[in-house]
Amino acid sequence: MPVARRSLKSKLKHSSEKEIENSIIDTLNILPHCKVWKNQSAGIFDPQKKVFRKLTKYQIRGVSDILGIYRGKMLCLEVKSKTGKLTDEQKNFLFDMELLGAVTGCVRSVSDALDLLSKIDNSCK
Repeated sequence: MPVARRSLKSKLKHSSEKEIENSIIDTLNILPHCKVWKNQSAGIFDPQKKVFRKLTKYQIRGVSDILGIYRGKMLCLEVKSKTGKLTDEQKNFLFDMELLGAVTGCVRSVSDALDLLSKIDNSCK
């Protein structure tokens, strides 16, 4: 196998969640009828107190990495690497959103995200 192909294959195999997330957002945002964005879920550090700020009663733990709309349906996509695992809070968030009618899933690649969108496409036929 040529070196360039081998390194690309190796890179794809070991992509970080951030790289996967960026690829999914870039890909989905070029599709018609689709708008997705990164949900900033990392804690906020207070440099004066030298601690992370506590969540308010209006914030939810486990909110998906990528939120959006496709063909009028809410999308909640939790991005994980090949070996990443969902936390209980992430599972609960996805479950709650699905009960409310959102299309949800744990995605590990652009292909996984597109597969979720194809379920919406198939239900529109």
